[in-house]
Parts: sequence; structure tokens; C-alpha cells
Amino acid sequence: MSLIVIWGDESSQNAHKYMVLGTIWQRADTYKALEADVARMRRQLGFNREFHWNEMKKYHRDAYIAFINLFIKHMRQGNLKFRALIVDMSDKKNVKTGDNKETHFYKMFFWLIYKWLAPEHHYDIFLDRKSNSVPGRLQDLEYYLNRKMAADYIQLIRQLPSGAKQPIAYPLIVVRRVESRDGSQTPLQMADVLAGAIAYVRNGHYEKAVANRSRNPKRAVVDHLEAQLGFSLKDCHARNEHQGFNLFCFKR
Repeated sequence: MSLIVIWGDESSQNAHKYMVLGTIWQRADTYKALEADVARMRRQLGFNREFHWNEMKKYHRDAYIAFINLFIKHMRQGNLKFRALIVDMSDKKNVKTGDNKETHFYKMFFWLIYKWLAPEHHYDIFLDRKSNSVPGRLQDLEYYLNRKMAADYIQLIRQLPSGAKQPIAYPLIVVRRVESRDGSQTPLQMADVLAGAIAYVRNGHYEKAVANRSRNPKRAVVDHLEAQLGFSLKDCHARNEHQGFNLFCFKR
């Protein structure tokens, strides 16, 4: 079994039409290679700040484009995948009756992550640190992900013909841990930037920048990212589409 590390961050959680949750899925044995590439890029450009979408300035454009290029490189090598969930918060059907914003937030992370889990791997999940009104949110997420994966496997076994061999030996734990991190980790910064780019497009800021002929560096970063991907950040994807960069538009 291989270990996959999932790094998750969000963009536009409050006061926007679209909330975007972004996750980087990284093979654990490739962490050092990514760090080395980013450190080399930082030295070449003299860029010593962390990468965060909301902190991007005009004179940061080249560094952010280089950061995007490193994501694309490692995605194409199979080291990284990006999966996002986009929620239209103006559609009341997308928020279950009785859920507050915090509960809804973690339920959305559940569906984003669960959708891609596979029992032949182990997972460590690190989400950007945030204050919660209810303690134990991360432990609950870990518990419900493992419970759902176990239930799915039991259902699969029950559907097998009598005497058929089990497809895999099910691990006791699929998700080993869910913990918070402070956002300084390179993959979390990638999740922040990519989720921010999607929210920038979805919430209409990109269109305004184009209409105003703005030289906003965020517009340039979006243009570069879409050119590298070959599709628009407005798109919605099925699960079997664009495995390296998938945009899941949530609907109930």
C-alpha cells in the first residue's frame, strides 16, 4: 500500500456566491522532490514569501506563474493531483436544513475527499488551520471517512457471487489521520493558490478584470493556468475526467 497525503484549503467561504475547496493529493515519496524544485525557483527569483492567493501583488506575478509551472510539472509526472469542489452557496438546496456554516464546510470536505479515496492506499489529511466553534471536527471527519469506506467495502463483498475471491484485503484504517497545519507547507500553499484562482473566476472577478483591461496579476495567473490545463476554470468535470486537475461542482 502506498501513502497519499492530502492537503486541503478553501477560498471564498464567506460572503461569496461560490465557495471553493481545493485539495492537493501528493504521493508521500515525492515530497522532497517538490520542495527541492520550489527552493530552487525561490533562489532564482529571489522570492522568499509564502504563496497565498489573497496576498498576490503585481510584482509577484512571475513567481506565482513559476509556482503554477511547478505544479503542472509534478502533476504531469504523476506526483500531484488537484481536486476541487465548487459549491453554489446561493442555491439553498446545497445546504442541508439545520446545518450551520461550520458543519456544512466539513461536510463538503467529506464529499470532496471521499469521492477520490481508494482502499488500496493509506491517507494522511492535512487541512489549513482554522478556528472551530465545535471541538473535534477533524477527528469527526476522519471517523466518518473511514466508516463510509468500510461500509462501501462491506457492500461490495455482499454483492460478490458465492465463492468469489475478495478483490483486495481491506485495511483496518484507510485514513490514518486528519490534522491541521499552519499553511506554510508548500502543498497547502498550492491548494490555496489553485482554489483562489478558481474562486476568482467563479465569483466574477476575472470577468471584471478583463472588462476593465486590468493588469491585475491574478488575471495573468488565471490565463496561464488555463492555457496549461487546456480548459476553463468555469468547467465542471465528471469523476473520470481530468484526473490531474478535477473540478467537481456540487449539487444535491
